[in-house]
Amino acid sequence: MNRRESPRMDVKLKCHVAPVETRPQGLSGVTENISRNGVLMLCGDGCAGEQPRVGEVVTVEIELPENPVFGRKCIHCQATVVRVSREDGQPFQVAFSVNQMKFTEYANPALEFNEIEAGAGNFPV
Repeated sequence: MNRRESPRMDVKLKCHVAPVETRPQGLSGVTENISRNGVLMLCGDGCAGEQPRVGEVVTVEIELPENPVFGRKCIHCQATVVRVSREDGQPFQVAFSVNQMKFTEYANPALEFNEIEAGAGNFPV
């Protein structure tokens, strides 16, 4: 049974999860698919540390392709981890339910989230 509220788009974009106490380096990977309400991320080879916990609220930033008119943008999300899975010998996948999202300037290199806390700030829906 398909319980999805929004259609998913197969799209490969760089994705970063802000650090938290259990993962001071954060996570980086690539989106497998994305919808209005969710993101599936495949973690990169550098994600050997602590996996996120189901129910954990995190800050996720998805890089968008650069546009010559608008410059570099990203999708900045507050999201909840809903599933973490791993197949034998493969990097793990993390499924997020998006609580809030906004499009913003992409000014941070991959892992400069040190001053961002999940759930902080006002996000238009």
